Formats: sequence, structure tokens, C-alpha cells
Amino acid sequence: MQTANIHDPSSIESVYPRSAFDNDARQNARDKEAVEHGVMILSVPDADGNFSLKPSQRHVGEPETTTHSIFLSPTLENSEYGALSPSASGYDGPIEPAESAKTSGDPYRTFLESLIQAARGADFPPQPPAESLKGFRGG
Repeated sequence: MQTANIHDPSSIESVYPRSAFDNDARQNARDKEAVEHGVMILSVPDADGNFSLKPSQRHVGEPETTTHSIFLSPTLENSEYGALSPSASGYDGPIEPAESAKTSGDPYRTFLESLIQAARGADFPPQPPAESLKGFRGG
């Protein structure tokens, strides 16, 4: 688990660099993948803007809502890896590549901005006190 800061995007880049983003986005674009690759926010930003962040994976069957973390995964919806449309033949023919949409920005920067917004909006319940975790639990 590493620390990043919502006021310093370079601190996020050191935990989740562009190369990791590109690799994760390519893996997430594959059909029939059982695991999503991305990054997990593990704490709410403190008064200085520091929060816990780590590269992570999640099985596609896991629920998206969790109580103590936020998982974000990059996708390539508007890239050369995607953008497929049915053929014009109308006979359920082969799938032909469509023209990819032109994006007006850097997908990595957009992902970093969404990660910062998710961290700012994080609202995790407080951790249970350590005393409640001690002692015999039956058995």
C-alpha cells in the first residue's frame, strides 16, 4: 500500500504509472477476461490530501460496491482496440472494424482525474476499534 496525494498528480503517477495504465487497459479490453486490472483506493484523503492507493485486480464477478475501498479500472472504449460494429450485410455476417472515435484528450490524464474525484468523494465507514477484535470468538 502506497500513499498518494489528491493535490499532487505526480504522486499518483508514481504509484500507477502510464505503463501500468496501458497494460491494464489492454488486458481489460480482451474478451472473456475473468479478472479486471486497475487501482484501488483504500482510504479517505486526510487533511493534507494523502490517501492509500495500490495497483490491484478484481474478479469480474465481485460486486462493484464495497464498504472500505474503491476499485477503478481503465478501459479502451474509444481506441483502436475497440470500436467494432456489425457488418452492413444484414445477414449476421462478420464483424468489421468501425472508425474509432476521436478523443479530445489523453485517456491516462482523464483516468487520473477520475481517480482524484473518486478519492475526494470517498466515504468509508470508520474501522472497528481494535478492542472489539480481541478475545475468544467461539468455536
